[in-house]
Amino acid sequence: MKKSVLIAVLLAACAAQTQTLKLVTVRFPANGSTPNAVQFLCSQKYDKTECVKDATALRQALATYPTELLGAWSFVLVPADDWKALLRGQGGDPVSPAFSMLDQRVTLLDGSLFVGSATRNKELLQHFAKVGPALVDLAITHEMGHAICQETNERRADDYGRELREGKTPDCSLTPGRTLTSSAQQPK
Repeated sequence: MKKSVLIAVLLAACAAQTQTLKLVTVRFPANGSTPNAVQFLCSQKYDKTECVKDATALRQALATYPTELLGAWSFVLVPADDWKALLRGQGGDPVSPAFSMLDQRVTLLDGSLFVGSATRNKELLQHFAKVGPALVDLAITHEMGHAICQETNERRADDYGRELREGKTPDCSLTPGRTLTSSAQQPK
């Protein structure tokens, strides 16, 4: 996906916000643990050192999962200070630590997943019964459930995420009109 298209989409997604969301690409060696088609980006407002650290942690968390099934996909880290306004602008639950825009092949993640304030960690713990690496794992597998199977249903994305955490490849046949082969080979 071209960076300019992604930026345009994210700007549209943030229309309810007064600021614009500009992105910075995090580059990793080509011989890494994720396919080159998977990109990591941070909002320009993300601290540069934290961006690299958190993108590296995200990349490591993804390494145990079949990221090759995503095809061309982008993961965008958004600073905690901007997260809730972004989700409200999308009509989403501001407590959620991640969401995906399937048609744009992008997953956005709250920076609080990696370093959260005491207040945000308490909120996440109350809502998801997890914080830290366990919540990162839950969030990324749930979003990969959406992405791999092009699934819009939250319950089925949860089921696909659970399959990933169990070391299985999701059976996308539960998604109407989708199979694993068609979602992996025909990106939308």
